[in-house]
Amino acid sequence: MLEHWIWLSTRKGIGTRGRAALLQLYGTAERIYELRESDYLQTEGFERRWLEGLNDKSLEQARRILVECDNKGIELLTYADEEYPNRLKNIPDPPALLYYKGKLPRFDEEAAIAVVGSRRCSAYGLLHAKQFGRLIAMSGGVVVSGGARGIDTMALSGALDSTVPVVCVLGCGVDVVYPRENHALFREIMLHGCLLSEYPPGTPPDRANFPVRNRIISGLSLGVLVVEAPEKSGALITAQCALEQGRDVFVIPGNIGSKFCEGSNRLLREGACMVENGWEVLREYQFLYPDKIADGRAKEELRRIYQVRFQKAMPVYSPVIFPDGCDKKVVDIPPTKHYSDEKETNTALTENERLVLEKLTDEPQYADALVAATALPTQQVMAALTLLQIKGLASKSSGNCYQRKYF
Repeated sequence: MLEHWIWLSTRKGIGTRGRAALLQLYGTAERIYELRESDYLQTEGFERRWLEGLNDKSLEQARRILVECDNKGIELLTYADEEYPNRLKNIPDPPALLYYKGKLPRFDEEAAIAVVGSRRCSAYGLLHAKQFGRLIAMSGGVVVSGGARGIDTMALSGALDSTVPVVCVLGCGVDVVYPRENHALFREIMLHGCLLSEYPPGTPPDRANFPVRNRIISGLSLGVLVVEAPEKSGALITAQCALEQGRDVFVIPGNIGSKFCEGSNRLLREGACMVENGWEVLREYQFLYPDKIADGRAKEELRRIYQVRFQKAMPVYSPVIFPDGCDKKVVDIPPTKHYSDEKETNTALTENERLVLEKLTDEPQYADALVAATALPTQQVMAALTLLQIKGLASKSSGNCYQRKYF
C-alpha cells in the first residue's frame, strides 16, 4: 500500500542507499513494514543502525501525507510500480518513492538529457542554456533539470518551446515554489511535463536536499550537459553522479579566465565531451531512438519524427539557431517605433534604470538574464524594472520576463 512506501521513505537514520539496500533485501515496503526486530537481525546484510527508524511502525505521518497529496493533486510513483523508470532503478541509490505533478514521461522510451549549471552565472551561460535547452527539445529530447535560478531556469524555459515533455526535479516538495519567481515557469512545466521530487509535500528547500536530489536528475537521463559551473557548484555534483551511474557528460566550453567556467572547463580537461549545440548532444543517441529524435534545425526530418511521435500530421516549428548566441525565432521584426519623447524621458532616469533599459530588447528576457547582463544586484535590477514599468518604458510578460516597451 502507498502508506507503507511513504512510511519507508520518511524513516530517519537510514538514508537513500539504506532504503535501496532494504528494498534489495526484502523486495517491497509492505514486507519491510511487516517484519520485526528479530527478523531484521537475522538477515545477512542488515545494519543495526537502521533499527531505530524501522521499529517505529506508526503510519500516522504517512496517512497525513497521503491525504495532502490527494488534496493537492499530487501523484505518487513507487519503486515497485511498472511505470518506475528502469533507468533510475539501476542507479546505486534509487528513490523508494517519487511525488509528481503533471504528466510523467516514459523515461525508458525517451532520449532524456539533463541540462545543469550554476545559479550564479554569466550572460554567456544564460543565453546558451536557453539555446541548448530549446534545440535539444525541438530535436525530440526530453530536457531534465532542477528548478534553480540561472542555468536551470533558462534551460527549462527554452525547452518549453517544444511539444516534447519537460521535467523539473526539485529539492523540496512539488507544492513548494522555490525560487518564488519561478511560479509561472513551474505552472507551464506541469502543463507540458512534470514537477518531480522524492520529498513529501510541504518539504522546504533545505540546503542539504539539493546534492541528494542531483542523483535523480542524472539517473533519469542518458547524459548530462554542464552549461557553466564554477569550481564549487552543484552542477559538478550532478556530473560526478552521472559518471558514477555510467552516464555521459557533455560540457559547453567556457571563457578562459572566467570564474563562472572554472569547474566546467576542468571537466573538459578531464575528458568530458565538448559540444557546441544541442544536437551534438542528442545525436550520440540517435541510433537508440531513430524515430524520436532528429536535428531540430532540419525541418523535414523534424516533421517526420513528430508525425511518428504523435501519429498525425502537424506543423513543425523549426528554430533558427544563431551562432552568436542570439535567442531569436524564425522571423524577428522589431515593432515600428513611433515618434516619442523617449530621449527626453531618459534624462529623468536614474543610472540603474538607464543601464537596465539599455539591456532590454524587443524579446522577453528573464530577470536573471538582466541581472547577469547589468552586473547589478538582483534587488536593484527588480527595483529599476518596477520603475521602468511605471514610466511606461518596460512591460512584463508571463514567467517573470521583461521587454522594452515603445510608444
